[in-house]
Amino acid sequence: MIATDYVALGLFLILFFGYNSTYFFISHNLKKETRESKINVYREKWLEIIIAENQSTFAIQTIRNLTMANTFLMSLVMIMMGGLISVISSRLDLISTLETINQVDSRTYLLYFESHPAVIKILLGLFVLLISAYNLTVALRILYNMNFTTSSAMRLPEAKNFQLDQLRRQSRHFITGLRSLYFFFGPMLWIIDTYAMIIFTIVVTVLFLRFDFIPRVPYKKGE
Repeated sequence: MIATDYVALGLFLILFFGYNSTYFFISHNLKKETRESKINVYREKWLEIIIAENQSTFAIQTIRNLTMANTFLMSLVMIMMGGLISVISSRLDLISTLETINQVDSRTYLLYFESHPAVIKILLGLFVLLISAYNLTVALRILYNMNFTTSSAMRLPEAKNFQLDQLRRQSRHFITGLRSLYFFFGPMLWIIDTYAMIIFTIVVTVLFLRFDFIPRVPYKKGE
């Protein structure tokens, strides 16, 4: 690995973890006007309408639509992970590697990764996919539980807040999983060109800032 590779790796890790943790902190601790906080208001109104009009069937259908989208992305991530694992298996003799894993020190690993930078890039992509898979799995689990708690929210006042909290948690994990899926293409571009990864990571982060934090100018009729 050369100097620019270390720069690209450091920049990716800082932007990936920095953006996700900062977004979570600002959205949930400082209560800033992010798009997520605005959508949470609409979720609350949606839930109030569903309860007031007793539209449990519509609510469950909406949850099923969300489940389908979540399941599709989860399947996509699993396919990508399988592809990366097959690439790693083709490059490494996994059996001999596992047999000798306890017979080498950390210096040996560092020397190996320095001489095989492609392995680091693939492992980084696999790591990002694991984060995406974790969040999408949690979101899917929440949606599964919501199929049973929706009817309770119609009849129990205390269940409304629980259901709203479930909606917020599901959205947070779903968006984090989706965002990780976008970031995943950074390490894949790193295999092709280091500067391509750097540019892609910066551009994606700027786009996320645009989507999540920077409000659009309201459209006025006649302008």
